[in-house]
Amino acid sequence: MIDNSFEGPLRDRARFLTGLGYHDFATVVRQCADVLDDPAEETVRPIVEEAFAAHLGEQESWPDELDTDRLHRAFRELDMAGIVARLDHTCCQNCGISELGAEVPKGEDRRGYVFAHRQDMEAAVSGGGLTLSYGVFGNGEQPADAQAGIGREVADALRRHGLEVGWEGDPGKRIEVPLTWRRRRFGVLADWPGAEPAPSGQPMEISYCDMPRGGVQNAWIPASFPHARDVLLTMAPYTGNYINFKLRSRGGLIAAWGPGPVLTFEIPLDEDSAREVTIAEAERLVSVLANEGRVALTD
Repeated sequence: MIDNSFEGPLRDRARFLTGLGYHDFATVVRQCADVLDDPAEETVRPIVEEAFAAHLGEQESWPDELDTDRLHRAFRELDMAGIVARLDHTCCQNCGISELGAEVPKGEDRRGYVFAHRQDMEAAVSGGGLTLSYGVFGNGEQPADAQAGIGREVADALRRHGLEVGWEGDPGKRIEVPLTWRRRRFGVLADWPGAEPAPSGQPMEISYCDMPRGGVQNAWIPASFPHARDVLLTMAPYTGNYINFKLRSRGGLIAAWGPGPVLTFEIPLDEDSAREVTIAEAERLVSVLANEGRVALTD
């Protein structure tokens, strides 16, 4: 039995983690169990099941393109431009800033950063929009001009991808993004004890490595284009992370993050085909593979 004093916070946490959309069912259960003095997962599981059932039912009526797709697209573009861009990064702003240096690989440099911490994500998932911190790497106070420059790049990227931005250039203020937080769950993120069988007849299969958060999916799993695109856009841009795309008939692609960070696509067993791509080009390649059944890397 769950103590009445814990049931409300537990349901809130289950709804938040399910809506956040980055953790699978088992992880949500474990994190929800932390709310209780006696973290027995079997007492938590029914509440998480309710949250998953409600979320998966709601997402059926959502539009194809979501604000979170636009946000992830902008963040990957910023990463490739030398600005570390992270969501749900640590618990608070102070910890977020102090730990961002670990996001820069040894021997590499980054010009700046932008991130939202866990408290920001809680506000966004509950409907309050997203607030972003930004700045330049270094010790001591932020040079105002340099910090404002990073802020402008972040704001421009968000607007370029169709998001509204509430920021007038003041480096002393955080960037407000009045988006609607909706994360569609696919694949392992949509799997739970009451899940319907995965749709058959998907155009492709994928496998991937998305460390540290998404883990390793060695087994091939059926994927629609929106599913494959979601994995592509949310994958952390760490060297060694990759996605394999395979058509059910014949042909496929490999996408991999490397130092820089840069995103490279290549045809399996054909190293000469490898080339660096932008996020827009990457989406187009995956779209053509899924929707037209052909490899367009050499077009």
